[in-house]
Parts: sequence; structure tokens; C-alpha cells
Amino acid sequence: MADTMQLRPSTEWYDKWIGKMDTKLMCLQNCRNEFLIDKVDERLFIYLNRNCLNFDWKNHLLLIILIETTQKKDVGTTQRIIGTLNTRFKDIFTNFNITRLLDFDVNVHLYSYLKSEIFPNDSNNKRFDLWRCYSVAEYHTKKWVYNNLSFEEQEYYKKFLLQPTTFDSRDFSFRKLALEHAQVIRKDETDAIVPMLPTIRAEANLRWNQMKRLREAFHQQIQEVETKSLSLPIEFFYDEPERIGERFHFRLWDKPSFVLHHQTHFSKSVIKQATQRKLTYSNKNNAYFLEFIRAESLEGESEGEGLWFNELIEFNVLGYWFKNRPIEEHERILKVLSLWGYENEHGQNPTSFSSSHKGILTPSLFIALNKYKAQGLLIDVEPFYAACTFGLLATDILTTTGARINELLQISNTKECILIKKVKEKLHFSFKVIPKGRDSIEEFYISKQTMEHIQTVARLLKEHYATEKIPSNLYRGVRRHLFPKPMPYYFQYEGKVMKKETIYSCIKFLLHGLVFETQSGKPVTIKTHLLRHAFATEAVQRQNVNIDIVAKMLHQKDLNVTSYYSEPTPSQISESVSELHDVISSYVDIDDAYLRSPKELQQQFDEHAEKVGVYNKVLGGTCVTDFVCPIKMQCLGCKAKVPEPDQEDELLEVIQLSKDMEKRFKSIGLEVEVRKAKEMAKQAKIELKEIDLIKQYRKERHYETATKLNPFR
Repeated sequence: MADTMQLRPSTEWYDKWIGKMDTKLMCLQNCRNEFLIDKVDERLFIYLNRNCLNFDWKNHLLLIILIETTQKKDVGTTQRIIGTLNTRFKDIFTNFNITRLLDFDVNVHLYSYLKSEIFPNDSNNKRFDLWRCYSVAEYHTKKWVYNNLSFEEQEYYKKFLLQPTTFDSRDFSFRKLALEHAQVIRKDETDAIVPMLPTIRAEANLRWNQMKRLREAFHQQIQEVETKSLSLPIEFFYDEPERIGERFHFRLWDKPSFVLHHQTHFSKSVIKQATQRKLTYSNKNNAYFLEFIRAESLEGESEGEGLWFNELIEFNVLGYWFKNRPIEEHERILKVLSLWGYENEHGQNPTSFSSSHKGILTPSLFIALNKYKAQGLLIDVEPFYAACTFGLLATDILTTTGARINELLQISNTKECILIKKVKEKLHFSFKVIPKGRDSIEEFYISKQTMEHIQTVARLLKEHYATEKIPSNLYRGVRRHLFPKPMPYYFQYEGKVMKKETIYSCIKFLLHGLVFETQSGKPVTIKTHLLRHAFATEAVQRQNVNIDIVAKMLHQKDLNVTSYYSEPTPSQISESVSELHDVISSYVDIDDAYLRSPKELQQQFDEHAEKVGVYNKVLGGTCVTDFVCPIKMQCLGCKAKVPEPDQEDELLEVIQLSKDMEKRFKSIGLEVEVRKAKEMAKQAKIELKEIDLIKQYRKERHYETATKLNPFR
């Protein structure tokens, strides 16, 4: 029996927009008689419904959305196009006092804007962005209509096409100026980041260690209180490792105890609820939190620096800080954020520390409402620990694989994603996800360090959910149409998979305060795309790696943009991989498979092993590229190699060998070879410095936090 033909779109937006949008346009179909409107991501309709229904170009934007969806464009890309067109159209129409598209002449009104005859203060970037969005939308919609519709249908739908222009971007200076400006900024920021990549990774680990110690002390005191039925608050302190050399003093509170010790700040009804432990203050709704009192130096009586995030609490910039703030405080916070480099390039309030995800970074409502009533700084430990844990994993993956953030968000606790292979008595790890612009999975090789961080996140999630398995939830990224089924994603919390904004805030929180500046002294904050730019700068400009190889490392199609992205410095390695059984993974023993394979397959593997290094132990570490060797087996200094502390002696031998070579070549007058020997020693010393950083944060990871009680004053 033939399927019954669908007579109308099934989406609820069709009914909502009857009489508001063109009905025939909403019923536009493809060659398979499928309604295009049924295939559109709801986020685009929400934007259209909220922002565009009162304007004469609403149907034009709807057609753009429908066509862009047929082209399988990312939702974010399409939303940027319609958002840019809608915003600029409003400005231009208002300026010329026109309300209908029939009165809009693209070669007069749009031309005037692009020529800077109107809105002269708008940036070159803003003009270039409008030109790019307009030209792309005009070309794609026209091409689709004339290639897919009959002549009669073309005559109807062409009224919803954007007007063609009689000029191009070469008529204006903004395109060249905007591109040059963007490239200069990107290069300046990349130059500030590249030499600091080992420091970034090491500092992320050291700070996670510090947050772990704080959390351990927090739970030790909770257990002490509950076991011995102690009254809150209690004061305690613990000493940080020798590298920090400080003693941290805290108070442990719960909600009722905080109210009862600050009664002058609360109403009688609240005090009564706290006394009787009812409603918000019941045992069910109760929560523990810390008050940071002070830090003191262990080397003298001087005051210590304290936790790296203290100033974020002190200046009150966590969450949506700009809501309901007096003008004076608003301006003060903006100034502080600007000094740190946290500025929004679109002129909006910067939200660098707003995770937009429950339970991550943003303190509880009780702490947010009552933070000014405490003498010290109130700390909601679990949201901070969660932010640091996810931030550490994200930082490690982004700086050791060059992955994009949407690829990172796809990593799940499944045998299809996490892979473990045994080759030459050594375990190798990777994950498989779908890169940008693809529809099929590709493999990203990772280090043992990354696997340990993945397992740390897995333990956090199991503890958070109180389950033996990580629960499955729906993907929420911009390409969620590719992932319709719930999966046990690692980047999830409180029953929801994270969005990229949450990862941004976790990374910025973990790395806050690290000083990066351009040569002109402008502060630079860590951005995920900067880590990819550093990859290209290091690989192409310093290592002279072929651009095709770098593009494959980054899983990138367009060679023209590969050079703008960055290669991460070598990834960091942990001492061992514990609790591998916690990660659901496929396990392949390559050695065993090799022995049981036909001769022709053995030959193929041998040829593969000669071309690539992913299964090979190399000088000072392990190779993690599965492509043709980028630097022709010159492993010393290669950015596709993971430094291994256990192979430190090999690098020390290289330094000694280089000295002997330098002396020998100098004696026979081979100056070029002398320079090569010096460069070899230089690269070995660089890798030894990174190994020292790895050894330092590994040592602190095993530091035991010993808390001591003080009488409450």
C-alpha cells in the first residue's frame, strides 16, 4: 500500500504563523515532496518569531532558513546570517525612513551603508559581515529556486529573493581592512599563546590539584561534623604544598547556621525557619559551603595570595553579574573585566564566567543572595570543582589534539567512541567523533594523560548521579541533528549535556589570572580557537610541516584556513592509567591480530608502521599522529610527539651527544652541522622543561590534605 501523502507541514510553527507568514512559502517542498519547514531546527524559528515578524523581510528570511537547511548548514551559521540581515536592515530602513522592501534599493541603500555614507562609526568588520551574509544568502536562495522549481513556481517565489547587487566587495575598502585587522589581532594573540602552551597545560593541572585539595578538606570537615555531631560553624585550616607555601583558613557553614549567626541581616520569619529547620532550611534542602577567611605565608607573618579564583568572588563577576546592579557597580565590574582582557567584541556585557549550566561554576542561590553578609568569601565547592574538572579535560584535549569544541562535546562513554589498542606491549588511546563539515566519524589520538582526565570526569559523573554508569542524555550542540539518540556523553551535568558556552566558562575559570599579552601590551584571554591557531603557527612556521599534513591533523577540509589555526605543544602524560574498566571501550591487541593475519595484511601493517608513528615509540616520548610523518622522522621537537617522563634519560643523552657532535664538527670546519647540533640540544632542553612541569604537578597530585580545627571565634 502506498504511503499517504502528507497534506500540510507537521511542525507547530505552521499553525502559529498562519496569517503572519506566506502560507505557500511555509508549504515549500523538495524533490521528495517533503516540507522543508519540517526539517528546520527550532532555534531558527524561535529567533524569527521573536525578532522578525513585524518586518517586511520576514518571508525573505524564512526562505533563507529553508534553503540553508537543505544545504545542511550549521544552525549557528544560519542564525548568524539571518541575525545580521535583520539587525542591519532595521538600521538602514530606519535611516532612510522606509518600511517596505519594495522601496528598498540594494544598489542605493545597501551601497550607502557599505560606503560608510551612513552609520560612519560602524566598524569595517560589521560592514564586511553584512556584505558577506547578504551575498551568500542572495546567491544560495536564487540558485536553489531556479534549479529546483518549475517556471511557474519560480515566478511566485522570486518575490522572496534578495535583490541582486551590481557591485562587489572590491568597490569598498572595508573588506581588505576588515580581513587585515582580523589577521593582525589573531596573529598577535597567537604569538602570545604559542610559547606558553606547556605552562597553560601545567597550570591547569596544578590548579585542579589545588581545587581537589580544597574539596577533600571540605568533605573531611563535613564528615567530622556529622560523625561527632559538632555545631556549625567550625573553623579549620590546612597547609598547601611547598611550592605554594601558604596556610588557608576557612569556616564551614550550612544554611541554618549561617542565618543564625547573622540574624541582623535576616527577617524574623527566615530566622524562625532556620531555627526550626523547615522549608528552605530543612535537612532535605540543606547544603554545606565554605567561607574563606585568609591565607598566610608559611615563610613568615606576611599575608598569602590565597586561591587563584578569590578575586572573581571578591569582584562579584561570576554568573550574570550585570543583572540588577547599580550603575556604579556595573561600570566598576566592566572596568575590572576589561583589565583582565574579558571584553565582548560585540559591545555586550562580557559573560566569561557564566556557565549557563546548573551546578557548574555558578554558586547556589543562597550564596549568591547572602555573599555580602559574610566577613570572608563564600565558596560553593561542588560547582567550582565540577568547573575545574571539565575545564581540565577540555584544556588537555584542545591543546593535544587540535580538536574543535563541538568535537570535544561529542566524546561519549561508548565502545564506538573510546578506543584502546595494544601495540608492541604499549596501550594507545583514541576517540572517534564527527568533525565539522563531515557526516562520518574520524579518529583523534590521545595520550594516557587524557585518558586519566576522562576517567576523572567519569568518576565525578558517577558520584554526582549516584550510579554505576554514566546516564545517557541528548546532545545539545549546533549539529544535534546528527545525534538524535541519547548517549552517555562525558561533558554533561545535572541531566543535561553541556553547550560550548559552558566549556568556555570552565576553561576561563581554571586559567584565570595567567598573564598573556601581545607585544603592544594588550591582555589576551584563552580562547579555544587560539589553541588551534597555535598549532598551525608552530607546525607550519617553526617545524615547516606541509600544510596538507597539518590540515589532516586538525581534521580540516579547507587548506586556505589551516594556516590560521594553531598546533598544540606536546601533550602531557600521567604515570599510569587506572581503572580502565570504568571506561566502556573497544580493545584491540594489534600484536595478536598481526600474528593471526594473512601475509598480505601483515605487509600492509608493516608499510603503515613505516609511514606513520602512532604505533611507535620515539625519542623522548610517543608519536600520536596517524598520517605520513610530518617532519621525516626528525622526532626531536616534533609537535606530534607526547613527552614521556620515563624517557627523560634519552633526552639527556641527546644533549651530551650534541655537545660531542658540536665539538667534532667545529674541529673540521662544518659550521652548518655545528648549528644543527646546537638546535638538537635546544629542542631536547625544551622538552626536558615540559617534562619537569609534568613531574611537578604529578607530585602534587599525591599531596595529602591534612586539616586542623580551630576554635570558632
